[in-house]
Amino acid sequence: MSETPLLPAGEVGFTIDDDQRVWPTVTVDASEHPAVADLARVHAIEGIGDVRTAARRITTPTDDLFLLGVTLQHPVRASFAVRFDPVRHAEFLDSVAEAGHLVIATTPPADVERDRPLWLAIDLDGEALREALRG
Repeated sequence: MSETPLLPAGEVGFTIDDDQRVWPTVTVDASEHPAVADLARVHAIEGIGDVRTAARRITTPTDDLFLLGVTLQHPVRASFAVRFDPVRHAEFLDSVAEAGHLVIATTPPADVERDRPLWLAIDLDGEALREALRG
């Protein structure tokens, strides 16, 4: 059985779509996890399917981290987690909770114009995310 990939949050910011909607966006490096990197393409073809999220803050004497787990059951089975710094990313995570969705980008922002990538947009329970962030 394979281990769930843990992808550190890279750059965070906001994407504005063609309808001028604002989407909180986090970049992750999925180059070592091709199945995760391919999820946006699969969902663009097959539809978003069944996506579940779970959030958890873990505080120890030596570490403080916030994990957002993503599990997909359909059209493919996959799971991964994004690791955030709950202090450094607090304002961004509050924006995610407020919006109720998150875009997970696997292409660096500098390459977007050239590559025109597909990214994975997920819905989530904003109140559950806030509660988990509080620990």
